[in-house]
Amino acid sequence: MGTETTIQDALDAREIQAANELTRRWLASRAALPAVASGLGIWPLLAALATGAVAETRDELLAAAGIDAVQASKLPAALLEAARSAPAIRLALAVWAGSRVTLDPEWTANLPVDAVGSLTGDAAADKAVLDAWASRNTGGLIERMPLDFGQPIDLVLASALSVRTTWATPFDDASRAFDHGPWAGLGRCRALTTTLRDDLLRVADDASVVTVPGDGDIDVLLGLGREGLAPQAVMNALLDAATDPAWGRSSTGLAVGERAVGVEVTEYLSVQPQTGPEVEVHTVRFKLDADLDLGEDAAALGLVTASDEDRARFDRLAAEPVYVTQAKQTATAVFSATGFEAAAVTAIAMTRAAGFVKPKHRHVRASIRFDRPFAYLARHRPSGLVLIAGWVDKPELA
Repeated sequence: MGTETTIQDALDAREIQAANELTRRWLASRAALPAVASGLGIWPLLAALATGAVAETRDELLAAAGIDAVQASKLPAALLEAARSAPAIRLALAVWAGSRVTLDPEWTANLPVDAVGSLTGDAAADKAVLDAWASRNTGGLIERMPLDFGQPIDLVLASALSVRTTWATPFDDASRAFDHGPWAGLGRCRALTTTLRDDLLRVADDASVVTVPGDGDIDVLLGLGREGLAPQAVMNALLDAATDPAWGRSSTGLAVGERAVGVEVTEYLSVQPQTGPEVEVHTVRFKLDADLDLGEDAAALGLVTASDEDRARFDRLAAEPVYVTQAKQTATAVFSATGFEAAAVTAIAMTRAAGFVKPKHRHVRASIRFDRPFAYLARHRPSGLVLIAGWVDKPELA
């Protein structure tokens, strides 16, 4: 009996760190944190683009993805295979090409089996097919491909990522109003409360982070920053806590009456003895959606040269010159009393570049006319070997 390829088998520690760092840099580069976003949804698309790019275009994409060319060629298929071993995670990748571009067979060979489809050129028909793919591969969480089909599209690369988990310890769901703070005046909100009986709360000077365990090997981490701390700084602390086991300190080290960011340690009487750490969590339900234009993040995502019609070089992707014209992501996330579910569909559209080079320099031209008998030859250019030679005595007659 064979063994499944797990995510940790498919990706080494450096690659996992590269994916996480892409998320960190991308979110840090934005003027405001999006309501929901997925750096992992972008990562394999950058790798796929890089394998089809050359020169500066490739270098920018690889630098943004944090991998080398060899890793990029293996990443999409390996990541898909690994995701199959994680029942709580669903991942799909696909490419659709129109009739105006001819994909390089070596490039498509690096893609997962059955990942390549066709565009008809009929915007409505193509939209229907791609929307159906997005819905099918996110279990209906996202029902549309985040592209403008009113613009010319010759090639689409897309990923669909979804996560679903049920809490190991459910929350109690109730209605409450906040009497102070930024949520005061909102009216009654859906409030969630539970007690986690494990060492799941860590604190630092600027932030506190609690880990809420779910099934299917999924955790959801919630991070609270001190008042006045910028959202990007809170996110940065949360990413640190999620990736560094040594971040902060355990709340079990706090004494009764001691406080940390959003944390207070108290004591109470019970008929049962305490057998381990207790973490009481008060939070809120949320359902969030976001539509992100990744073109605004071109520098962080390595898409600057790739999006330049004159400079983009995807010589190993298609026979015709193409460049990135749209890069978008739509995402959703739901945190409830019983679990968490989220999805992101990321799409990169490419268009065939104009078939001419804009004139930039003055030229001087010399002309010759073959209006009498002449000789010719053919040669092997690398070696200079002459293959055939002849003489043209007169032209062919019409």
